Amino acid sequence: MARASRPTERTNSRAGGTLDGMSTVEKVTVSLPAELLARIEDRRHGRETSRSQVVSELLWRGWRQAETEDREQRYRASYQAEPDTREEQAWADQAAADMLGEEDSVWGTDDAGNDASG
Repeated sequence: MARASRPTERTNSRAGGTLDGMSTVEKVTVSLPAELLARIEDRRHGRETSRSQVVSELLWRGWRQAETEDREQRYRASYQAEPDTREEQAWADQAAADMLGEEDSVWGTDDAGNDASG
């Protein structure tokens, strides 16, 4: 893991250095493409807030999105490793049909439970 070229500055809430309710913040230096910085500045001025606040909000939003994508990928991988059995799929189909108010039939099957698709 790359280390900062100089120590980070820690600030706690007692010293007045909170950001969005967090009790501790770290001060770091990063390099950004000029276009991205311009967009951050536009957003900051439109909201009359600090650059740190805007960057933190966007980073948290991106972090939550990345965590959601990771959870979805783990779910897909788990499902692919152990997909529903025919019995489980029939149960899910019947439950869906019941919720939709369909009478005694399961999608894709006839009344005897045979495949009705062809």
